[in-house]
Amino acid sequence: MGYHEASNIDYGTGQKKLSIYVVGVVGCVLLTLIAFWVVMSSQLTKGQILAVIYAAACLQFLVQLLCFLRLNTQTEQGRINVMALIFTGVILLCIIMGSLWIMWNLHYNMMH
Repeated sequence: MGYHEASNIDYGTGQKKLSIYVVGVVGCVLLTLIAFWVVMSSQLTKGQILAVIYAAACLQFLVQLLCFLRLNTQTEQGRINVMALIFTGVILLCIIMGSLWIMWNLHYNMMH
């Protein structure tokens, strides 16, 4: 691959990249303000407040994945990023579940 062929590669930079970051920042700020307002207004019960906070946190997690980490399946790089996220989740699940299994087994053996 020569210099001219390498310089024609589109890396996805430009106006579209800036707009997705602006959408992400605005979305995250709005979701944070919603959670803050729900807690400060004290018009809901404790269970409802927790439900709104959890929903806002999950939505904010999705906004950050889509807007900042650029997880999508339209491009090859996006598919690689999604596979890396899934692999990371599997490894974390194995570590967490293995640790819980070891701790439960240790507790069982110490108490019986």
